[in-house]
Amino acid sequence: MVEPVIEIGRAELADQGNVGPLLMAVYGPTLRPENMAAARAGLPVSSLEDELMAADDFYFSTIELMDCCYVARVEGELIGAACVNPYVNELHYVAVKPEWRRRGVGRKLAELALAELERRGSDHVRVETSLALAADGGVEFAKALGFGDVRTSVMMARRLDGPGLPPIPDDDEDDE
Repeated sequence: MVEPVIEIGRAELADQGNVGPLLMAVYGPTLRPENMAAARAGLPVSSLEDELMAADDFYFSTIELMDCCYVARVEGELIGAACVNPYVNELHYVAVKPEWRRRGVGRKLAELALAELERRGSDHVRVETSLALAADGGVEFAKALGFGDVRTSVMMARRLDGPGLPPIPDDDEDDE
């Protein structure tokens, strides 16, 4: 059987509206436990779908930003994407459908996006991952791309309508 050809290149205007659903398909199942922990703590849970669709809109809002996105396709179907945000020097996301992982697609997408950031004059880049994504291989993937651990902030939360916030259980003690 012949392996399908994976085409990787710069995103096109026709990709608008397709990257958000790809992100939802890739990240949605992984992030649900994290959202449930926030809900258990009494925090309102923002719509993950709205957030991921907003990423799609953000990157396709101008040609300049669209040039910061790369996509992978097999027979016309979007199977992966990676974008950098040149305003904050951040690898915003790398998403590859699970059935297409371990073939170098994510690495190639990330390398192209990072090269675009460097072409624009950036001398550094950061990447951030949630605890849920970290547990799903996000940290190992970032380290394989040469990223190192940098702690520059602590995420904290509180309710505005009451006294304090019950602690959100952290299942991965090593990440703190």
